[in-house]
Amino acid sequence: MKMAISFLCGIAVCALIVFGVKPILPTSADTTEANSGTDNTTTTLVKLLPDFEKIYRDALTSPFIKAESKIYDPDIAEYYHGLMQKTGLTDPSIHSK
Repeated sequence: MKMAISFLCGIAVCALIVFGVKPILPTSADTTEANSGTDNTTTTLVKLLPDFEKIYRDALTSPFIKAESKIYDPDIAEYYHGLMQKTGLTDPSIHSK
């Protein structure tokens, strides 16, 4: 009897774990244009979101770009600019000297 109750409790616990993990899993917005003929509210909401990647990249790189503009020695400025390009903190097409 104890074995049957333990088995059923184990199944219940496993079911709770499976159903409890689903809300925790990361979700992503649907960016496909498969339903272009219908009014898809998810697609319209995704278009309203700002570009978080660009905001994060600008916030990360702006102090380094400002510091680069304060370097007056050409050799140090060239080294710093090359270091910034190698680390990927700046786009080579932007801020070229």
